[in-house]
Amino acid sequence: MIRKIELNLATLREYLNNKITFNWYKNTEIDYGITGKFIDIETMGNHLIIIHEEMGERLETNISYYNDYSMEQIYNIWMEG
Repeated sequence: MIRKIELNLATLREYLNNKITFNWYKNTEIDYGITGKFIDIETMGNHLIIIHEEMGERLETNISYYNDYSMEQIYNIWMEG
């Protein structure tokens, strides 16, 4: 039997803030002059909404069945989106 581990949203929020703001956007600003930052996450049922800002525009990424993924996988899905 496969046992799902529910993600702790506070831990996920901190992880994504570090990866998106202090890793992804720090590097894109250096390499391409693109600025941005992580704003927050919200959940609606099985959906995770990642809210971030890029070049002053507020953007959202929706990931369905987010509890099926690790924090690293969620970041990678956001990054490839």
